[in-house]
Amino acid sequence: MSLSDKSIKEFQEIFKKEYGKEISYDEAAESGERLVGFFKLLYDCEVRDIKRKEKLKEFPKGYSLMDGNSYNCGICHSHIKDEQLWYDKWGIKCLACQNAVNRKMVPGKICYNDKLWYAMWEFESYFKLKSPTVRKLERQGILKSRTIPDTGFKVFIIKDNIGTLPPKNLVKSRTVRVGKNTYSSQDWYEFQDPKTTLKNYKIWDYLTAFKK
Repeated sequence: MSLSDKSIKEFQEIFKKEYGKEISYDEAAESGERLVGFFKLLYDCEVRDIKRKEKLKEFPKGYSLMDGNSYNCGICHSHIKDEQLWYDKWGIKCLACQNAVNRKMVPGKICYNDKLWYAMWEFESYFKLKSPTVRKLERQGILKSRTIPDTGFKVFIIKDNIGTLPPKNLVKSRTVRVGKNTYSSQDWYEFQDPKTTLKNYKIWDYLTAFKK
């Protein structure tokens, strides 16, 4: 999408006002076109979602998209397409996770809100806990999980583990600037004291990696 000469010059003015430096006409044209392309992508996604939700009026229990595209299940993240997936008010899911939602074994809202739960792999990412240790804590009753029957995928819902698992906002990473145009991600324990952050949660007693 080509921008008009007027739009490019306006972009130059806005950039100078916001960042205190000038950019060339060509740089402004390239950046402006990327920005427009990004917003077009957002717009197209919004239109697509609106159409899908409108179709739910005809099929309130959901339907297969059958558009030939591949998607990730909103719960187990497996790659799925066409008849392998189901779309309803909670979003896109594989048939195994959809079955678990239908049977009320897991709440549908975890499909679009990953702040409500932890997956098995996230224990290593957030807490440096390997899967065998997590399974041991399950057997001991310290951690409570729900299992998708057809796949064995485990869901650790925070409300099921009150006082044991922290809300995800306490352990979220952050992006920091490390150079002029370079950024890096920092894990929560790199800029927060782990003990201070998790001392009120039972999981802290088992995080030996942070106590060395």
